[in-house]
This record gives sequence, structure tokens and C-alpha cells, in this order.
Amino acid sequence: MTYYNKPSNMSNKDKIKPRGRPKASGFRKLSKSVTVKFSKPDYDRLCLRSRQANRTLAEYIRDSTFNAQIVAKHSPEEASTMRNLVGMANNLNQLTKLSHQAGINRTKNILMELLEKLKAIMNEYKSSERRLL
Repeated sequence: MTYYNKPSNMSNKDKIKPRGRPKASGFRKLSKSVTVKFSKPDYDRLCLRSRQANRTLAEYIRDSTFNAQIVAKHSPEEASTMRNLVGMANNLNQLTKLSHQAGINRTKNILMELLEKLKAIMNEYKSSERRLL
């Protein structure tokens, strides 16, 4: 322990204790920073939320970062399945329009094939969802 302002004629009992706050341990010391940009409306919302939580902006961001639940983005397989579903939905709309123009009998077989594909994709999605849980 280092002592300050100790005259040479003072005994060990009369030692002056250091002033100020003790240094933080290396574990708790905040030494790294991260830059994040926000739009003006998002920044205002963030400031409002931090005030409502009665925390400084830095404390609020730190707390919300470590207490947040992260939802992963879709995997490439899921994105491909969604694109297929969107394409099939487009085909279904076109077939509906054709059915109104030409009659349901002309588009019945195509509609049944499309419905079977949709059922297969939905069953595949449900089974992969169960494996994740």
C-alpha cells in the first residue's frame, strides 16, 4: 500500500491513507468500446427507454445486450423453402385467375399437383421444426 504526504517524522500509527476511490479490478474494468450507429428516431427511442429504466444510456445498452434473447436468421435451406412457397403462392394466384377465365375443369389437375407439393413442403417444415426442439 502506498502512502502519500507522509512526513519523515511520522510514526506508522500516524500514516495517512490514500484518498479517492479504490481502483477497479481488471475483471470489472470497462476497457473495450463498440461503435453502433442509430437513426435519429431510433436513438430517441433508445434514450427514452433508458430514462424510463432509470439507467444511463451505456448501462441500458449493456444490460439489454446481455439480457436479450437472440433469434437466429433463417438458414439457407429455410430461405430456399420460403422462396419455393412464394413461387407456389404466385402460381396458385395465376391458376385461380385462369380458373375464373376458363373454368375449374381445365386447371383441376394442375391445382391438385400444386396442393400436393405444398403439403409435402409443409410436412417437411413441421418435421424439421420438431427436430430443433
